[in-house]
Amino acid sequence: MAPLAPPRGLSALREARRRAILEATRALATEHGADGFTVEQVAERAGVSRRTIFNYVAGLDQLLVEVCEQILDDATTALLAEIFRRWGDDDAAAGTAAPALLDAVAQATRSIDLPSAIASIDRALGSPDSDDERLQVISRTAFDHAGGRLREQLLHRAPDLDPVDLEIGLALLFAGIAVIAEIWLDRHRDPTSEVSPTARADWAQLLDRVLVRVRTG
Repeated sequence: MAPLAPPRGLSALREARRRAILEATRALATEHGADGFTVEQVAERAGVSRRTIFNYVAGLDQLLVEVCEQILDDATTALLAEIFRRWGDDDAAAGTAAPALLDAVAQATRSIDLPSAIASIDRALGSPDSDDERLQVISRTAFDHAGGRLREQLLHRAPDLDPVDLEIGLALLFAGIAVIAEIWLDRHRDPTSEVSPTARADWAQLLDRVLVRVRTG
């Protein structure tokens, strides 16, 4: 017998608390850096108890991962919409080969605002040094989550796709994006402003280099 779903009001309360906790974490990390605040401070700013925090996560690192995932969710949603616009229902029904789908994915990455998402994650982590291994792991974990969501949705849309080919192609794409994100942030990191047109143009050039590599293997 399946467990009973929680009352709707309780679910809404839990979701509201979760949002408050993530917003508090993001604000504190942006203000003080990822190492500059405590669970107690998150609880105080979110208006919950310390115990409530640990009902949702195991610790600060998991909170930071969820903040980064939250930022990437909007970008992933936009990416999926653009992919499905380029790769229509007829392609999915026909089981178009993974290379054709990956080409649609690659083209779609040009159309979404990845620079703003990457800059927001950088600010949420307190603009860490590129050699900060702990925060690099947090960022990579969030990107892995985004890649997993993308893969799941694509396979749901076209279950006849070869999952191995798709996995390899997406792994190459996301690994390349992670590499150029570090390069791009080193060139254009500015925790106080929006992404400039110059920075966007540089991102487009770097992304083109990644897409060439993905296509040629």
